[in-house]
Amino acid sequence: MKKNLKKVLGITLAAAMAMPMAAFAGDGGEVEVPEGSIELAYNLSTDDYSIFEQIIKDFTDQTGIQVTINNLGGDYESAMKTKMASNDLPDMWVTHGWSLIRYSEYMMDLSDQDWVSKIDPGLKSVITNDDGQLFILPITQAVAAIMYNKDTVSAAGVDISKIRTWADFDDACQKVADSGKTPIEMVLADAYDSYTLEGLWPTELTNDGVADKDANIEALKGGDFDWTAHTEAWDQIQKWYENGWINDDVTSGKRDQVLQALASGDGAFTLFSTENIPQIRMQNPDANIGILPYPSVADDAPSYFGTGEGNFSCFGIWKDTEYADQCKQLLEYLAQPEIAAQIVKIDGGIPALSDTEVESGTDAAYTADAFKEAQTAFDGDLYYDNFFDREYLPSGMWSVMTDSIDTLLANEDPASDKETAIEIVQDNYDDLMGN
Repeated sequence: MKKNLKKVLGITLAAAMAMPMAAFAGDGGEVEVPEGSIELAYNLSTDDYSIFEQIIKDFTDQTGIQVTINNLGGDYESAMKTKMASNDLPDMWVTHGWSLIRYSEYMMDLSDQDWVSKIDPGLKSVITNDDGQLFILPITQAVAAIMYNKDTVSAAGVDISKIRTWADFDDACQKVADSGKTPIEMVLADAYDSYTLEGLWPTELTNDGVADKDANIEALKGGDFDWTAHTEAWDQIQKWYENGWINDDVTSGKRDQVLQALASGDGAFTLFSTENIPQIRMQNPDANIGILPYPSVADDAPSYFGTGEGNFSCFGIWKDTEYADQCKQLLEYLAQPEIAAQIVKIDGGIPALSDTEVESGTDAAYTADAFKEAQTAFDGDLYYDNFFDREYLPSGMWSVMTDSIDTLLANEDPASDKETAIEIVQDNYDDLMGN
């Protein structure tokens, strides 16, 4: 960042040493970044922002290092793209899932830092490039998986540990349906439909055990992937719908209704991310929720967790910062177990550092324990990869995924609408890849 009292939106958490420790501007106000202050770009607009604000204040109190948060909120992604284009970047920023694919050329390699040894191995493999470089401190990880109500599946006679393939999952859905409950909860709103493809596509196209994995990856990244020849995901959803395994209000429901169905036990499974678990348990604190990795397409292929950086909790350093030592000192501070535990609460993700201990009895602890339980149950049969859209699709495809499944199911006739749903993905993929 240019250190010329540059104006930014946000809150100055420590001004020059002769000034009071913190100078505040109202929401949307402008403040000046004093000479010698680290600028940290952040992206949270909820009430939990005050927790992070206090963490940074405490860091300044302890070290004397000045930090200015540039809290860009909902405009974060577009603002960061503008900053990259002008090569006028903050000293540090939150990578919100894109440390390798979007930001790595601008960031400092941190693979030699002491806290790297504490990163969960599954996540570490995802955020490290082929040269062994790692560009962020990940305090939490986001995990795409299948959440399930343990009591509902148990009552239906389903042994979760036996679900290793999609055929096994289909058998479980039929058992749940026979028990009078809804097997799969999803809605055409709130990104639920995108998450469905997010989970299905990698198991069918890019994971270990997929027959044409290498060719598929090359075609996806090269821009010449033929979606019309790979319809498995749409076929699967069509089957679920036609078998009556998806909730009746799929076209009109909202995310809260999915959460309530899992909380009450009326629904068995939902494909999303583990951030759903605290929200399900807000509906019913006694809800008994587990995590199932996505099944594979073949008996000899591993199950899968989509794993990536937490949205509000993974921090990197600009390679051209004037304050590298101070920035590294801030990362060391944030990686401390007691500090990292506070950030876990803000982010809602699963702890990414092995020594982060969240308070027992909290939703954060519940989610972390459920993930560890799944990792143990499927030990030796797990494949980790980055979120599919981040790794293999051009930027802008997330909403396209939503549009595709909306089209598939909105008219309650997926057999007739499947071709159009696939064309939506193909056409937008081609456009975004410049074909």
